[in-house]
Amino acid sequence: MTVSEREAAAARTPMTRELLYRAATELFVERGYEDTTMADIAERAGTARRTAFNHFPNKGDIPMMWARLMADRAVEAFAAHAEDRTVERIYAYFQHITRLVGSRPELSRQMLLGWVAAGGPIRYESQFLADLTPVLEAGQLRGEIDASVDIATAARALGDTYTGVIFRWVTERWSSPHLQVVTDEAIGLLLSGIRAHA
Repeated sequence: MTVSEREAAAARTPMTRELLYRAATELFVERGYEDTTMADIAERAGTARRTAFNHFPNKGDIPMMWARLMADRAVEAFAAHAEDRTVERIYAYFQHITRLVGSRPELSRQMLLGWVAAGGPIRYESQFLADLTPVLEAGQLRGEIDASVDIATAARALGDTYTGVIFRWVTERWSSPHLQVVTDEAIGLLLSGIRAHA
């Protein structure tokens, strides 16, 4: 392979991965996560099965990518609310995720089912810990979060609570507005416990 051929292949790689990801999202909505195979995804994307497996060694990698993309977009909420108090920043973060999830409910349900089937909750430390820890630490330094609160425990509790709300949403099929209300209530309960009280 010449240098120019390698460069062309390298340029196609992200486009091919995106094409496969888009094909998977369409099929998960149409057929469901469980009833979609990697061969189906490759066919829809117009690629060889081997190409699909090169980008996603197993089907469970697709919901993992979805979860990572959701987390990356949610962190944007922190930047947009950088001047707000800690509690408002955390609400904004979870509200942003909830809007993303609720904007494509069937895709979100299928991706969450795939994430669980792939062992996501067991195999990976929650992204919530990495996202929330710096915000909570800064809030504690400013006196907005109680000094006795263990930040890692608080971040995990917030993430675990939100994950529980989302799992209930998947099984009970609430409307997106109801999901937002339940999210705000659940996160609010935890925040009231870690907030500094005068």
